[in-house]
Amino acid sequence: MGSYRRYYETPNLETREYRLFRKFEKRPLSWYERTVQLAGGLVRMSPDKRSADRLKNEIAFANLRITPDQVMGTLVVSIIFFAILGVALLVSGIIPWLGGLLVTVLGLPIGYFLFKYPTSLVKAMRIQASSQVVLAVLYMVVSMRISSNLERALRFAASNISGPLAWDLRKLLWDIEVGTYYSAAYALDSYIEKWKSENEEFAEALRLIRDSQTQAAGKTRVILDEALDVILDGTKTRMKHYSQDLQLPIMVIHMMGIVLPIMGSIMAPMAAVFLSDSVQPWHFVLGYDIVLPLVIIGFINFTLAKRPMTFSPIDIRHHPAAPKEGCFRLKGKNVPALPVALLVVLVIAGPAILFYAADPSVLFKGVAQREVTLESLVMSMLLVLGAGLGIAVYSFLTSFQRLGLQEDISSIESEFELALFQLGNRISGGTPTELAIEKAMADVKDLKIRGFFEIILNNIRNLGMTFEQALFDKQYGALIFYPSTLIRNVMFTVVDTAKKGVIYASESMLRIAKYLKNIRETQEYIRDLLEETVNSMKFQAYFLTPIVTGLIVSIAQIIIQVLGKLGTYVEGIGVGSELGLGDLSSLFGSAEASTSPEVFQLIIGIYVIEVIMILGMFLTKINHGNNQIIQRNMTGKMLFVALIVYFLVALFSTVMFSDLIGEALANIGV
Repeated sequence: MGSYRRYYETPNLETREYRLFRKFEKRPLSWYERTVQLAGGLVRMSPDKRSADRLKNEIAFANLRITPDQVMGTLVVSIIFFAILGVALLVSGIIPWLGGLLVTVLGLPIGYFLFKYPTSLVKAMRIQASSQVVLAVLYMVVSMRISSNLERALRFAASNISGPLAWDLRKLLWDIEVGTYYSAAYALDSYIEKWKSENEEFAEALRLIRDSQTQAAGKTRVILDEALDVILDGTKTRMKHYSQDLQLPIMVIHMMGIVLPIMGSIMAPMAAVFLSDSVQPWHFVLGYDIVLPLVIIGFINFTLAKRPMTFSPIDIRHHPAAPKEGCFRLKGKNVPALPVALLVVLVIAGPAILFYAADPSVLFKGVAQREVTLESLVMSMLLVLGAGLGIAVYSFLTSFQRLGLQEDISSIESEFELALFQLGNRISGGTPTELAIEKAMADVKDLKIRGFFEIILNNIRNLGMTFEQALFDKQYGALIFYPSTLIRNVMFTVVDTAKKGVIYASESMLRIAKYLKNIRETQEYIRDLLEETVNSMKFQAYFLTPIVTGLIVSIAQIIIQVLGKLGTYVEGIGVGSELGLGDLSSLFGSAEASTSPEVFQLIIGIYVIEVIMILGMFLTKINHGNNQIIQRNMTGKMLFVALIVYFLVALFSTVMFSDLIGEALANIGV
């Protein structure tokens, strides 16, 4: 309960900047800072002037405790280290020459990644900060309408938002306090310049807020309203352009992640037989299960890096009913999800594990050395099914209750707009706060938000609390039972403005209600823009991918088996020698060394799991941003459906085709 109480305490705006600034400065070194300080200490090399200036600005923006010389030195050390390692492994004979060459050149991409990491970090921080820009402008506008004081508006926004933008504003306030800027207006000029290239509408909204300070009262309100309209319209325009630009990347991802791999998997069984001496199972594992997913993830991240953040996800970390991380709630207690997921894996994959434990060589014997049975192939499918459903169960159990809480809070927040409007209307008519709350309850009697007003009214009447205490009390405050960051911040705004008078309070309620309505409409507009894209990718994840890959598994099993038997048959009858054509069986490669259908199925099955998880990540980040709860829940559902479809399609198509091919081979005496 203590953590919830601290969360709902009214912020101290006068002393927190320096405290938070010092706390941030004393944070532990990140992995990147430790790596660069270590490697950069071995070799120091100055980059060219342009790169040095860029690195200096990025390091300052991200508050990294490193220097441009250390970053450049890390690049050089990385190249030298991997070159020495590759040569050493090659000379010692641990790996072949191709592997040694790969290790040697690996230093270049890793070094380049470390060299460009500050650029990526700054971009990620700016995108993440962009999710709070609408609320930051809202809080600054509300504060400026009450008191035309820029520094107070900055403090008010910094105390009510979170994430990188909150730190950015706190640092700006600290710079004002220590005299880096002699006024808030001058500081805002520098801040506008900083954000102009990244988020032009945010910079324009800040400019309007700054200019409103010098206007007449009537003109000030018009300019402040325009500031919020600018940020909302700009967000809509950015997302519209982004949704239009998504068509090509999605087509590329579809081709790279689905179509081309599937075409390759059609050819792979023939390569497994015809080129069995040179193409080994680990080549397929490297290509399908490692390289290809990494390429897809890299391209997806590149695409998502251009996504303009809109609104931050609902924070339920302080919700009293939220289960602990990695757990789900059962009868009020936190139950770890991992044991349940492992139990699912053992139940489904257990028979397959026992089957292959009795004779592990079954997985690696060529088709000429044994009879490929349906039982053996089904057991390999169960390994994939068990592993995938285990991941699905864990993802679902750790997210479904959290997602329910998120949706409840989202529903309450959507109703809060109407409730706030009704309460503001009542108070603006001169009705006392207590009576206004009672009448507002009647206006929203069919909504969930009614309970929020009930708690406030009971606290005022039965416990003798003030309006502020009824909201923020550590033990009985209404916000304990409605842990919404948005509602908390809005009510803190209302309480703060009420100190100036009930007229200010009612005006801020009506104004915020209008702004919340505009924000909600913007969110709905964005969802409509992305709906077609999201539905297309859901179909791809739920049905297209598992159906096609399931068919490929059955076809691969038949191709490997048929070609292997034909090679053995041709070798046995010696047709090529009789006709003077040499050994025709060599055309079929080595049937003994060919990749078994079971191993090929495992490779494809693992690829299916990876693709579904990648699509779950892509879908979530396109539609909801960086919402881990929705991502886990969606991934769990998609894995559950897709793997069952994959298993059934692979099983039935194998049974159907195997009988037909078996009869055809029997008719020609193979």
